[in-house]
Amino acid sequence: SGEFIGWDDPRTWSIQSLKRRGITVKAIREFVEEIGLNKQDISIPIDILYSINRKIIDPIANRYSFVKNPVGLNILKKPKMEKIEMLIHPDKAETKEIKIGKIFISDDDFKKLKNKEIRLLHLYNIQLGEKVKFTSEENKEIPKINWVSDGEKTRILMPDGKWVEGLAEKAVESIDEGEMIQFERNFFCRFDKVEKDMTYEFWFSHR
Repeated sequence: SGEFIGWDDPRTWSIQSLKRRGITVKAIREFVEEIGLNKQDISIPIDILYSINRKIIDPIANRYSFVKNPVGLNILKKPKMEKIEMLIHPDKAETKEIKIGKIFISDDDFKKLKNKEIRLLHLYNIQLGEKVKFTSEENKEIPKINWVSDGEKTRILMPDGKWVEGLAEKAVESIDEGEMIQFERNFFCRFDKVEKDMTYEFWFSHR
């Protein structure tokens, strides 16, 4: 709801809005060539555009963690870890350092997986419940969820004009304006800017 912010408002579906969301010019061209736009078109198969763009950006979009509506966990009997290193992308050798402090997960995951054993992605396993307990470091076949520690306030503008708010990992501080990234196990998006209150703003691209 509310007035459009301009021609690049995601609700307009203009070329400007697609570019600001991180849809590449190459993807738009390929999409138009593939479906052949004409006056008889009643509906646009937007999933085809997303699929084309995904093939272009997936090899270059570094991975970061984001949790919506974060809930802090007090994990009992957890191992002493000050930091871990993980790859910035599954096909790149470059790594990033993540400091381990208070762990946050999304409110949705906490409610959905309460009383179950889950794996904090790339970290260790815990039992969710009234009390949250460390269980093991073994990489089991159990639900894997995102987590953030020492995160940055982040919000993402969705195609319907609404904002999704939460915490992103500290490493987003190193992202360049306009860079395409993937919030792991969530979606691809384009980094737009840092607001005056130090909130990191992204525009949703696609899943």
